[in-house]
Amino acid sequence: MFKLKNLFIKLSIIAIAILLCGNVFAANTEDVKQNIIKQAKAIGVEPAIVLSIAKTESGFNQSAKSASGHIGVFQLSHSTAKHLGLDPYKLDDNIKGGIIYYKNMYDRFGSMELAVAAYNSGPEAIKRNGNVIPKHSQRFVSKIMNDYKNYKGMGI
Repeated sequence: MFKLKNLFIKLSIIAIAILLCGNVFAANTEDVKQNIIKQAKAIGVEPAIVLSIAKTESGFNQSAKSASGHIGVFQLSHSTAKHLGLDPYKLDDNIKGGIIYYKNMYDRFGSMELAVAAYNSGPEAIKRNGNVIPKHSQRFVSKIMNDYKNYKGMGI
């Protein structure tokens, strides 16, 4: 009986710890989303589109790092961050860099879809493909645009 009671207590403590960690992560995710919305508005970019990019790139996780070395919420490369004068390891800089990079792509290509494709595969890939979304970026663009519509439907 004592062993069963002891096991129950240990499992209860583990369950509480998991719940608490989940709530901390959710709060951080919400803070990241609010930061993205605030910076998007300040930079003059529609928040829904950059929220969609961040969701797909990292799930709003600043600790995310890709196999190719891209970093943070917006999965910035070192070279992109350096070009923008930002530190991709700092949350605010990563968000600002991702939004500015998207805006630059939008200004260059004139459509959300092409800007998102350029965000994914680089502007030169779009240019080489005759300003058409490359096949390897089509699924990425489709996911972003679906999330964008969902965020817009929520009033963001």
